[in-house]
Amino acid sequence: MTETWLREAVDACRLPSSPSLSELSKKICMVLPIGLLAMPGLTCGMARDWLDSMGRAHGGLPRTSRRLHGCMVAYAGKGVLFYDEQDEALQQRFTLVHEVAHFVLDHHLPRARAFRSLGKEIRPALDDTRARAPHESLFLTLQRIPSGAQVRFIERNVSGDPRTGKAMESELRADRLTYELLAPAREALPLVQNLPRREAVHELVSRFGLPKREARTYVRLLLAREPARRPFFLKFTPTEER
Repeated sequence: MTETWLREAVDACRLPSSPSLSELSKKICMVLPIGLLAMPGLTCGMARDWLDSMGRAHGGLPRTSRRLHGCMVAYAGKGVLFYDEQDEALQQRFTLVHEVAHFVLDHHLPRARAFRSLGKEIRPALDDTRARAPHESLFLTLQRIPSGAQVRFIERNVSGDPRTGKAMESELRADRLTYELLAPAREALPLVQNLPRREAVHELVSRFGLPKREARTYVRLLLAREPARRPFFLKFTPTEER
């Protein structure tokens, strides 16, 4: 049975199951308050420079030459998704859905919870345009609802791992939602559960268009035969980051 949080997030994304890249690019902007920006050879600095030039909140995105597959910046209920248009089509597709997942999980749904509980008057506090009242601060802290701009890309320490447990949790949840949107478990599991591992990976790649690395991780997740030694996003080189 699909977890409650995952069902809620799938519904909030409002994307078709297993969309093509062209269909995905059109649909995202139609159903969510998100803009897409393709940049060849995307880096943190390129995304930061664009945000600065447009007078947009950047949430402390560093101006560095770190290569990224993608990056999500959200503020006041709207988002901008950057992605590297030089990546292969399957990678671009996975990246876009992954960044949509971040927008929905880390920005859209938390704000919706705050509005349901505290009303629309909480909006200026969420947008950091006024100070929070004590009861607002307590609620947002207990519910783990962020305020101001949210930025999502993998922040790494010197060993190459996500810098914080919070960042790791955010990536794992976004990946789980991405898999469900591109290759729903109810469809993917029956295809792979009786196959050898290599054939199962090939089935997910050919049937659902997952990049091979992500397909290997999803096979482990679906079959739960053995824990992944390291989540796939910990294995990225600096030129393979999201």
